[in-house]
Amino acid sequence: MPMPDTNSYTTRKSYIEAWGRYFEEKMDAGWEGHLITLMFKHIPGSEAAKLRVMEWELERVYATLLTRLFRRPNAPRNYGKLPIIVAAPDYPVAKREKHLLSEVRVNDGLHFHGVALFHPERRLVGSIHDHFDENLHLYIHGEHPLLQLHLTRIENRTSYVADYGYKTVQRRAAIGLDGFVILPRTSGEMR
Repeated sequence: MPMPDTNSYTTRKSYIEAWGRYFEEKMDAGWEGHLITLMFKHIPGSEAAKLRVMEWELERVYATLLTRLFRRPNAPRNYGKLPIIVAAPDYPVAKREKHLLSEVRVNDGLHFHGVALFHPERRLVGSIHDHFDENLHLYIHGEHPLLQLHLTRIENRTSYVADYGYKTVQRRAAIGLDGFVILPRTSGEMR
């Protein structure tokens, strides 16, 4: 039996739809969902080199946030409660609202979009949004390539958010399913 083409448009589209259903199930179970956008300073090199640096930055942001949400993230009591981020590279598309020229020029507009899910049991007092507003200096500072980090709460239309956030994965076979960055790294931690 031949292996399915995991990078066909149809397969990429069905994976994105499956992620949308997964996000909706988690949010129905009480998890808080946010669209997360990360934009970066100029990163020299090829698209692949830029993507590696952007992925490392996303991992750094995740690790920093994790220690704010859980005193001991690897403790058995936190199993299944760690934040889940499913992100992918994205390029800007033509819209009614105009982008700043500087946003489109830097890295040819390449940035990351993702969905971030947060379990309601965590040590953080206040909202995730407030945490980022008050502590942005922990995530964005001179020595790192991250330029902007923005969160928007997902209230409804989860499937639309997944389609929007992962449109470059869906449309560009060169990035394809390998473009997804899923945190935490092991599926057992995501349950």
